[in-house]
Amino acid sequence: MTFRTVITAFLTLFLCMSLAGGAFAASKAVNVKFPRGASGTSIDGTIRGSDGVRYLVDVAAGQTMSVQLDTDNPGNYFNITAPGASQALFIGSVSGNSSSFQIPSSGKYEINVYLMRNAARRNERANYELTIYVENAAAQARPQPRAAAPAAQAADAVSTDLMPRFCAGEASAKFGVRPQSITANAAFKSGNQYVSQGYFERDGSTTFFNCWFDLGGNFVSVN
Repeated sequence: MTFRTVITAFLTLFLCMSLAGGAFAASKAVNVKFPRGASGTSIDGTIRGSDGVRYLVDVAAGQTMSVQLDTDNPGNYFNITAPGASQALFIGSVSGNSSSFQIPSSGKYEINVYLMRNAARRNERANYELTIYVENAAAQARPQPRAAAPAAQAADAVSTDLMPRFCAGEASAKFGVRPQSITANAAFKSGNQYVSQGYFERDGSTTFFNCWFDLGGNFVSVN
């Protein structure tokens, strides 16, 4: 590993931590349960300073989860982290207080509600309403099938060490950005898939994305 690679990895981690901006040292965990027959719920809450709340939602692959945060404090955001992931797949301070995406792998997703670091240091308070909706949420009540066997490796499948390079190419095609301007991080296993997380700068703003691969190394999607 070259010195430049080490520095790039360090700066990438620092950037993600800075953008997340939340202080979760005092966060508490709350398991979210929808009312019987409902596909979503709204939760009223209050946080102050470095306090935060981690809402845990059990969802299945293929479902669509939508999250909306309404708050009286402009420094109040939420992040979403997939099971087993080391970095958030959605960062509210970058993308806003509303998200809707298809669940790539089954498991318990974390919705972290927090105050940005500057607001936390001022010991500000936020009163919020968090709305979570999961399309086809009734599927949660049904027995889950046994985990499928690892996907067969196709002719164009890639190994985990080559996934970041492949990811940069796919992101370049989707977002219209040169591959040289894209940073894609090492792939890691998340549920029954691999994910390579990356970002690029354009017009003074940072765009984050995720590239998903199945266990056989076949590219699935970038979002």
